[in-house]
Amino acid sequence: MALRINKRPFNWTYSIIPVLFLISAISLINLRNADFYSGDIFHQKQVVWYLVGIITLVIVALIDIKVFEGFSWFFYGFGILLLVLTMIFGTTINNSKRWIELGFFNLQASEMVKISVIVNLAAVLKRLHRPEGHSLKSLWQPALIFAGPALLILAQPDLGTALLVGLTVITMILYEGVRWRSLLLIIGVFLLLFPLAWKFDLIHDYQKDRVRLWLNPEQFKWDEKNRKLLDKTLQPEQALWAVGAGGFLGKGSFQASKTRLKYLPEMQTDFILATYAEEHGFLGCAVLGTLFLLLFLWGAHVAREARDRFGVLLAVGCTAYLFWQTTMNIGMVIGLFPVVGITLPFFSYGGSSLVSVMIAVGLLINVSLHQRRQ
Repeated sequence: MALRINKRPFNWTYSIIPVLFLISAISLINLRNADFYSGDIFHQKQVVWYLVGIITLVIVALIDIKVFEGFSWFFYGFGILLLVLTMIFGTTINNSKRWIELGFFNLQASEMVKISVIVNLAAVLKRLHRPEGHSLKSLWQPALIFAGPALLILAQPDLGTALLVGLTVITMILYEGVRWRSLLLIIGVFLLLFPLAWKFDLIHDYQKDRVRLWLNPEQFKWDEKNRKLLDKTLQPEQALWAVGAGGFLGKGSFQASKTRLKYLPEMQTDFILATYAEEHGFLGCAVLGTLFLLLFLWGAHVAREARDRFGVLLAVGCTAYLFWQTTMNIGMVIGLFPVVGITLPFFSYGGSSLVSVMIAVGLLINVSLHQRRQ
Protein backbone atom coordinates (compact mmCIF):
# COMPACT_ATOMS: atom_id res chain seq x y z
CA MET A 1 0.00 0.00 0.00
CA ALA A 2 1.44 3.33 -1.06
CA LEU A 3 2.17 5.85 1.61
CA ARG A 4 0.25 9.07 0.95
CA ILE A 5 1.74 12.28 2.24
CA ASN A 6 -0.56 15.28 2.46
CA LYS A 7 1.37 18.39 1.55
CA ARG A 8 -0.22 21.57 2.75
CA PRO A 9 0.55 24.64 0.63
CA PHE A 10 2.96 27.09 2.22
CA ASN A 11 1.06 29.79 4.08
CA TRP A 12 2.52 33.15 3.04
CA THR A 13 0.42 34.92 5.68
CA TYR A 14 2.86 34.15 8.46
CA SER A 15 6.00 34.54 6.34
CA ILE A 16 5.95 38.27 6.96
CA ILE A 17 6.24 37.90 10.75
CA PRO A 18 10.06 37.44 10.86
CA VAL A 19 10.46 40.37 8.44
CA LEU A 20 8.34 42.60 10.64
CA PHE A 21 10.24 41.41 13.72
CA LEU A 22 13.61 42.27 12.16
CA ILE A 23 12.47 45.71 10.97
CA SER A 24 11.00 46.47 14.40
CA ALA A 25 14.10 45.28 16.27
CA ILE A 26 16.45 47.28 14.05
CA SER A 27 14.24 50.35 14.39
CA LEU A 28 14.22 50.26 18.20
CA ILE A 29 17.99 49.74 18.37
CA ASN A 30 18.51 52.62 15.95
CA LEU A 31 16.17 54.87 17.92
CA ARG A 32 18.12 54.05 21.08
CA ASN A 33 21.32 55.10 19.28
CA ALA A 34 19.66 58.33 18.13
CA ASP A 35 18.78 59.04 21.75
CA PHE A 36 22.50 58.83 22.54
CA TYR A 37 23.11 61.87 20.33
CA SER A 38 19.99 63.81 21.33
CA GLY A 39 19.96 62.96 25.04
CA ASP A 40 16.29 61.90 24.93
CA ILE A 41 14.47 58.64 25.72
CA PHE A 42 12.36 58.29 22.60
CA HIS A 43 13.13 54.57 22.22
CA GLN A 44 11.62 53.79 25.63
CA LYS A 45 8.41 55.59 24.70
CA GLN A 46 8.39 53.84 21.32
CA VAL A 47 8.45 50.42 23.01
CA VAL A 48 5.08 51.29 24.55
CA TRP A 49 3.74 52.35 21.16
CA TYR A 50 4.99 49.10 19.65
CA LEU A 51 2.98 47.17 22.22
CA VAL A 52 -0.11 49.25 21.40
CA GLY A 53 0.56 48.79 17.68
CA ILE A 54 0.96 45.01 17.93
CA ILE A 55 -2.28 44.66 19.90
CA THR A 56 -4.05 46.84 17.31
CA LEU A 57 -2.57 44.76 14.47
CA VAL A 58 -3.86 41.51 15.98
CA ILE A 59 -7.35 42.93 16.54
CA VAL A 60 -7.54 44.32 12.99
CA ALA A 61 -6.26 41.04 11.54
CA LEU A 62 -8.91 38.94 13.33
CA ILE A 63 -12.01 41.07 12.65
CA ASP A 64 -14.10 39.77 9.74
CA ILE A 65 -13.08 41.72 6.65
CA LYS A 66 -16.75 42.26 5.80
CA VAL A 67 -17.00 44.52 8.85
CA PHE A 68 -14.50 46.94 7.33
CA GLU A 69 -16.38 46.92 4.04
CA GLY A 70 -19.78 47.39 5.69
CA PHE A 71 -18.62 50.23 7.94
CA SER A 72 -16.30 51.89 5.42
CA TRP A 73 -18.31 55.13 5.34
CA PHE A 74 -18.35 55.24 9.13
CA PHE A 75 -14.55 54.94 9.26
CA TYR A 76 -14.25 57.63 6.59
CA GLY A 77 -16.65 59.98 8.37
CA PHE A 78 -14.85 59.44 11.67
CA GLY A 79 -11.56 60.35 10.00
CA ILE A 80 -13.05 63.57 8.60
CA LEU A 81 -14.44 64.39 12.04
CA LEU A 82 -10.98 63.98 13.58
CA LEU A 83 -9.51 66.36 11.00
CA VAL A 84 -12.19 68.96 11.73
CA LEU A 85 -11.61 68.62 15.47
CA THR A 86 -7.90 69.06 14.84
CA MET A 87 -8.57 72.35 13.04
CA ILE A 88 -10.69 73.57 15.97
CA PHE A 89 -8.96 72.17 19.06
CA GLY A 90 -5.60 71.07 17.70
CA THR A 91 -2.22 71.85 19.22
CA THR A 92 0.12 73.96 17.09
CA ILE A 93 3.70 72.64 16.82
CA ASN A 94 6.24 74.14 14.40
CA ASN A 95 3.56 76.36 12.83
CA SER A 96 1.39 73.33 12.01
CA LYS A 97 -1.87 72.33 13.70
CA ARG A 98 -1.81 68.57 13.22
CA TRP A 99 -2.28 67.11 16.70
CA ILE A 100 -5.12 66.72 19.20
CA GLU A 101 -3.82 66.70 22.75
CA LEU A 102 -5.37 63.82 24.71
CA GLY A 103 -3.47 64.17 27.96
CA PHE A 104 -0.91 61.38 27.87
CA PHE A 105 -0.30 61.57 24.10
CA ASN A 106 -0.98 63.68 21.02
CA LEU A 107 -3.15 62.11 18.31
CA GLN A 108 -2.23 62.98 14.73
CA ALA A 109 -5.57 62.62 12.96
CA SER A 110 -4.11 62.57 9.45
CA GLU A 111 -2.36 59.25 10.23
CA MET A 112 -5.72 57.61 10.90
CA VAL A 113 -7.25 59.24 7.82
CA LYS A 114 -4.73 57.45 5.59
CA ILE A 115 -6.33 54.16 6.59
CA SER A 116 -9.94 55.39 6.47
CA VAL A 117 -9.48 56.70 2.92
CA ILE A 118 -8.03 53.36 1.78
CA VAL A 119 -10.87 51.33 3.34
CA ASN A 120 -13.60 53.58 1.97
CA LEU A 121 -12.08 53.88 -1.49
CA ALA A 122 -11.70 50.09 -1.73
CA ALA A 123 -15.41 49.67 -0.97
CA VAL A 124 -16.46 52.38 -3.44
CA LEU A 125 -14.21 51.12 -6.27
CA LYS A 126 -15.55 47.61 -5.76
CA ARG A 127 -19.10 48.91 -6.23
CA LEU A 128 -18.12 51.04 -9.24
CA HIS A 129 -15.99 48.33 -10.89
CA ARG A 130 -15.83 48.61 -14.68
CA PRO A 131 -13.93 45.91 -16.60
CA GLU A 132 -13.42 48.32 -19.53
CA GLY A 133 -11.82 50.95 -17.26
CA HIS A 134 -13.07 54.12 -15.62
CA SER A 135 -13.86 57.37 -17.38
CA LEU A 136 -13.72 60.79 -15.73
CA LYS A 137 -17.48 60.67 -15.24
CA SER A 138 -17.27 57.49 -13.17
CA LEU A 139 -14.39 58.81 -11.04
CA TRP A 140 -16.17 61.76 -9.45
CA GLN A 141 -16.97 59.83 -6.26
CA PRO A 142 -13.39 58.58 -5.70
CA ALA A 143 -12.19 62.13 -6.43
CA LEU A 144 -14.46 63.51 -3.69
CA ILE A 145 -13.29 60.84 -1.26
CA PHE A 146 -9.74 62.13 -1.75
CA ALA A 147 -10.53 65.85 -1.99
CA GLY A 148 -12.27 66.19 1.39
CA PRO A 149 -9.47 64.96 3.65
CA ALA A 150 -6.76 66.32 1.33
CA LEU A 151 -8.02 69.89 1.67
CA LEU A 152 -8.30 69.56 5.45
CA ILE A 153 -4.78 68.13 5.67
CA LEU A 154 -3.38 70.90 3.44
CA ALA A 155 -5.02 73.46 5.72
CA GLN A 156 -3.02 72.20 8.75
CA PRO A 157 -0.66 72.61 6.70
CA ASP A 158 0.78 69.18 5.86
CA LEU A 159 1.77 68.92 2.21
CA GLY A 160 3.66 65.65 2.65
CA THR A 161 0.70 63.68 4.04
CA ALA A 162 -1.63 65.14 1.39
CA LEU A 163 0.79 64.01 -1.34
CA LEU A 164 1.06 60.57 0.26
CA VAL A 165 -2.72 60.13 0.38
CA GLY A 166 -2.92 61.35 -3.22
CA LEU A 167 -0.30 58.85 -4.44
CA THR A 168 -2.07 56.03 -2.61
CA VAL A 169 -5.44 56.95 -4.12
CA ILE A 170 -3.96 57.26 -7.62
CA THR A 171 -2.31 53.82 -7.27
CA MET A 172 -5.62 52.23 -6.30
CA ILE A 173 -7.47 53.92 -9.17
CA LEU A 174 -4.80 52.96 -11.72
CA TYR A 175 -4.94 49.36 -10.51
CA GLU A 176 -8.71 49.40 -10.92
CA GLY A 177 -8.27 50.70 -14.46
CA VAL A 178 -8.63 54.06 -16.21
CA ARG A 179 -9.23 54.71 -19.91
CA TRP A 180 -6.19 56.20 -21.65
CA ARG A 181 -7.91 59.43 -22.65
CA SER A 182 -9.14 60.00 -19.12
CA LEU A 183 -5.71 59.12 -17.69
CA LEU A 184 -3.93 61.66 -19.89
CA LEU A 185 -6.44 64.33 -18.91
CA ILE A 186 -5.97 63.57 -15.21
CA ILE A 187 -2.19 63.82 -15.56
CA GLY A 188 -2.56 67.15 -17.34
CA VAL A 189 -4.80 68.53 -14.60
CA PHE A 190 -2.34 67.51 -11.87
CA LEU A 191 0.57 69.04 -13.77
CA LEU A 192 -1.40 72.28 -14.01
CA LEU A 193 -2.52 72.34 -10.39
CA PHE A 194 0.96 72.69 -8.88
CA PRO A 195 2.02 75.88 -10.73
CA LEU A 196 -1.42 77.40 -10.07
CA ALA A 197 -1.17 76.55 -6.37
CA TRP A 198 2.31 78.11 -6.33
CA LYS A 199 1.22 81.28 -8.12
CA PHE A 200 -1.84 81.92 -5.96
CA ASP A 201 -0.03 81.13 -2.67
CA LEU A 202 -1.97 77.97 -1.89
CA ILE A 203 1.45 76.55 -1.06
CA HIS A 204 2.93 78.12 2.07
CA ASP A 205 6.16 80.11 1.95
CA TYR A 206 8.10 77.58 4.03
CA GLN A 207 7.00 74.84 1.64
CA LYS A 208 8.18 76.94 -1.31
CA ASP A 209 11.52 77.40 0.45
CA ARG A 210 11.90 73.63 0.71
CA VAL A 211 11.35 73.25 -3.04
CA ARG A 212 13.75 76.11 -3.79
CA LEU A 213 16.35 74.54 -1.52
CA TRP A 214 15.94 71.20 -3.27
CA LEU A 215 16.31 72.78 -6.72
CA ASN A 216 19.12 75.22 -5.86
CA PRO A 217 20.86 74.72 -2.49
CA GLU A 218 23.45 77.42 -3.26
CA GLN A 219 20.89 80.20 -2.99
CA PHE A 220 20.61 79.52 0.76
CA LYS A 221 23.72 81.08 2.27
CA TRP A 222 24.74 81.72 5.83
CA ASP A 223 22.65 84.56 7.11
CA GLU A 224 22.75 85.52 10.78
CA LYS A 225 19.70 87.72 10.23
CA ASN A 226 17.61 84.77 9.15
CA ARG A 227 18.32 81.82 11.40
CA LYS A 228 15.26 79.85 10.22
CA LEU A 229 16.52 79.97 6.66
CA LEU A 230 19.87 78.68 7.84
CA ASP A 231 18.22 75.75 9.64
CA LYS A 232 16.34 74.81 6.48
CA THR A 233 19.65 74.69 4.65
CA LEU A 234 21.53 72.69 7.27
CA GLN A 235 18.87 70.04 7.92
CA PRO A 236 18.83 68.26 4.52
CA GLU A 237 22.50 69.03 3.89
CA GLN A 238 23.54 67.52 7.21
CA ALA A 239 21.39 64.45 6.54
CA LEU A 240 23.13 63.91 3.20
CA TRP A 241 26.54 64.27 4.83
CA ALA A 242 25.58 61.72 7.47
CA VAL A 243 24.49 59.21 4.82
CA GLY A 244 27.69 59.69 2.83
CA ALA A 245 29.92 59.54 5.92
CA GLY A 246 28.76 55.99 6.65
CA GLY A 247 30.71 54.57 3.72
CA PHE A 248 30.28 50.87 2.97
CA LEU A 249 30.30 49.35 6.47
CA GLY A 250 29.38 52.36 8.60
CA LYS A 251 31.09 53.82 11.65
CA GLY A 252 29.41 51.60 14.22
CA SER A 253 26.94 52.24 17.02
CA PHE A 254 27.36 55.56 18.85
CA GLN A 255 30.17 56.53 16.46
CA ALA A 256 28.25 58.90 14.16
CA SER A 257 29.84 62.34 14.09
CA LYS A 258 27.59 64.26 11.77
CA THR A 259 24.38 63.52 13.67
CA ARG A 260 26.12 64.50 16.93
CA LEU A 261 26.23 68.08 15.63
CA LYS A 262 22.49 68.14 16.24
CA TYR A 263 21.71 70.01 13.04
CA LEU A 264 18.92 67.50 12.47
CA PRO A 265 16.01 68.83 14.57
CA GLU A 266 13.87 65.85 13.49
CA MET A 267 16.58 63.23 14.05
CA GLN A 268 14.16 60.82 15.73
CA THR A 269 11.35 61.22 13.17
CA ASP A 270 11.77 62.46 9.59
CA PHE A 271 15.57 62.02 9.43
CA ILE A 272 16.00 58.89 11.53
CA LEU A 273 17.49 57.13 8.49
CA ALA A 274 20.47 59.53 8.51
CA THR A 275 21.60 58.22 11.89
CA TYR A 276 21.20 54.61 10.77
CA ALA A 277 23.06 55.21 7.49
CA GLU A 278 26.07 56.81 9.18
CA GLU A 279 26.36 54.06 11.75
CA HIS A 280 25.71 51.07 9.46
CA GLY A 281 26.75 52.32 6.02
CA PHE A 282 25.69 51.07 2.62
CA LEU A 283 25.62 47.44 3.76
CA GLY A 284 23.23 48.16 6.63
CA CYS A 285 20.99 50.24 4.36
CA ALA A 286 20.98 47.42 1.79
CA VAL A 287 19.80 44.97 4.48
CA LEU A 288 17.09 47.39 5.60
CA GLY A 289 16.03 48.05 2.00
CA THR A 290 15.77 44.31 1.38
CA LEU A 291 13.49 43.89 4.39
CA PHE A 292 11.21 46.68 3.18
CA LEU A 293 11.23 45.17 -0.32
CA LEU A 294 10.12 41.82 1.12
CA LEU A 295 7.28 43.62 2.91
CA PHE A 296 6.11 45.27 -0.32
CA LEU A 297 6.39 42.03 -2.32
CA TRP A 298 4.38 40.22 0.33
CA GLY A 299 1.70 42.92 0.14
CA ALA A 300 1.60 42.56 -3.65
CA HIS A 301 1.28 38.78 -3.24
CA VAL A 302 -1.65 39.23 -0.85
CA ALA A 303 -3.37 41.49 -3.41
CA ARG A 304 -2.77 39.00 -6.22
CA GLU A 305 -4.11 36.02 -4.26
CA ALA A 306 -7.18 37.78 -2.84
CA ARG A 307 -10.46 36.54 -4.32
CA ASP A 308 -12.85 39.25 -3.20
CA ARG A 309 -12.58 42.58 -5.06
CA PHE A 310 -12.70 44.58 -1.82
CA GLY A 311 -9.83 42.50 -0.43
CA VAL A 312 -7.79 43.04 -3.59
CA LEU A 313 -8.22 46.82 -3.53
CA LEU A 314 -7.66 46.98 0.22
CA ALA A 315 -4.37 45.10 -0.14
CA VAL A 316 -3.31 47.32 -3.06
CA GLY A 317 -4.09 50.44 -1.04
CA CYS A 318 -2.25 49.33 2.11
CA THR A 319 0.79 48.18 0.12
CA ALA A 320 0.84 51.41 -1.87
CA TYR A 321 0.63 53.44 1.35
CA LEU A 322 3.61 51.61 2.89
CA PHE A 323 5.60 51.78 -0.36
CA TRP A 324 5.04 55.47 -1.08
CA GLN A 325 5.71 56.59 2.50
CA THR A 326 8.96 54.63 2.59
CA THR A 327 10.02 55.93 -0.83
CA MET A 328 9.20 59.54 0.01
CA ASN A 329 11.13 59.45 3.29
CA ILE A 330 14.22 57.80 1.81
CA GLY A 331 14.15 60.16 -1.18
CA MET A 332 13.84 63.13 1.17
CA VAL A 333 16.82 62.05 3.30
CA ILE A 334 19.17 61.46 0.35
CA GLY A 335 18.10 64.61 -1.48
CA LEU A 336 16.09 63.09 -4.34
CA PHE A 337 12.91 64.82 -3.10
CA PRO A 338 12.34 68.09 -1.25
CA VAL A 339 11.72 67.92 2.50
CA VAL A 340 7.99 67.30 3.04
CA GLY A 341 7.86 65.98 6.60
CA ILE A 342 7.20 62.27 5.99
CA THR A 343 8.23 59.63 8.53
CA LEU A 344 9.85 56.27 7.77
CA PRO A 345 7.44 53.40 8.54
CA PHE A 346 8.35 51.44 11.69
CA PHE A 347 11.57 53.44 12.10
CA SER A 348 10.52 56.98 12.98
CA TYR A 349 9.42 57.89 16.47
CA GLY A 350 5.71 58.61 16.81
CA GLY A 351 2.71 56.77 18.19
CA SER A 352 0.08 57.77 15.63
CA SER A 353 2.37 56.97 12.70
CA LEU A 354 3.36 53.57 14.08
CA VAL A 355 -0.22 52.54 14.90
CA SER A 356 -1.34 53.59 11.41
CA VAL A 357 1.36 51.43 9.83
CA MET A 358 0.44 48.51 12.10
CA ILE A 359 -3.22 48.84 11.07
CA ALA A 360 -2.18 48.70 7.41
CA VAL A 361 -0.19 45.51 8.02
CA GLY A 362 -3.08 44.11 10.07
CA LEU A 363 -5.45 44.71 7.16
CA LEU A 364 -3.05 42.91 4.80
CA ILE A 365 -2.90 39.93 7.17
CA ASN A 366 -6.70 40.06 7.44
CA VAL A 367 -7.10 39.90 3.65
CA SER A 368 -4.68 36.98 3.47
CA LEU A 369 -6.40 35.05 6.26
CA HIS A 370 -9.87 35.86 4.92
CA GLN A 371 -9.07 34.49 1.47
CA ARG A 372 -7.54 31.39 3.07
CA ARG A 373 -10.77 30.68 4.95
CA GLN A 374 -12.82 30.82 1.77
